[in-house]
Amino acid sequence: MMMKNRHFNIIFLVATLLLSTFSASAENETQRQDSLMNEDSKSVSQRDWNGWGYGCRLGFTIGGITPVPLSAEIREMMTFSPNGAFMQEFYGYKLFKERLGFYFGERLAIEGMNVEARVKNYHMSIEQGGDYISGYFTGVDKTEAKLISVKIPIEFMARVNSRLDLRVGPYIQINLHREFKGEVYDGYLRENTPTGQKIIFSDGSKATYDFSEDVKKTCFGAEVAADFLIKNNFGIFANLDYGFGSVFADDFETITFKMYPIFFSLGVSYRIE
Repeated sequence: MMMKNRHFNIIFLVATLLLSTFSASAENETQRQDSLMNEDSKSVSQRDWNGWGYGCRLGFTIGGITPVPLSAEIREMMTFSPNGAFMQEFYGYKLFKERLGFYFGERLAIEGMNVEARVKNYHMSIEQGGDYISGYFTGVDKTEAKLISVKIPIEFMARVNSRLDLRVGPYIQINLHREFKGEVYDGYLRENTPTGQKIIFSDGSKATYDFSEDVKKTCFGAEVAADFLIKNNFGIFANLDYGFGSVFADDFETITFKMYPIFFSLGVSYRIE
């Protein structure tokens, strides 16, 4: 019986030592993993605090150059389609305290529209047979507009959570290519005044106009935007750009109301932090 008790005591002692060893080892491993996790968290926080984020975007753009609100002279929008509808951007940003920061980018944008509208007493300057005639047109106006530009946004940025960023701020737009032209038909033009001599466009006759040279080379506006991270640094974004003033020069008087560039972009993004 004493022999059995001695064997039992030895087995109990060995089991206790082994259990203690495993417990200590497991505790050390847990502490090591916790330490690594803390270090990773610290490095992430430190990275967001002190580092820069970079990325690129590729998107589709839709919008137009329009009066706000829509002018009474424009009676009916008959057809509309984008003209260009492309944007590509490289950007950078810096966050402070993991939440707030600033953002800047360089964007190539191809924006425009093809619009066919029925108008009434729409002040125009048209070309017919080599002559330029100004007056008030009633009928169908078909406009083709396109801006190929470099946009430089400089914005305030807020990180709502690990996936969602919101941005707002101004941008400068440098127009590399300016196009605003069209034709009028199925109507008539009153020369100089709303009661002037009537020039009729019927049976397929048309007159053209081209105000491309009157479009500003540089424009300013504001942008509201959102970025949503999906997985593995890939995400989606949405931008709304609103021009501060008319796209036409201040001394341009042919169109009597301001024409604002308003465009919405949606696409995919990739960021590196």
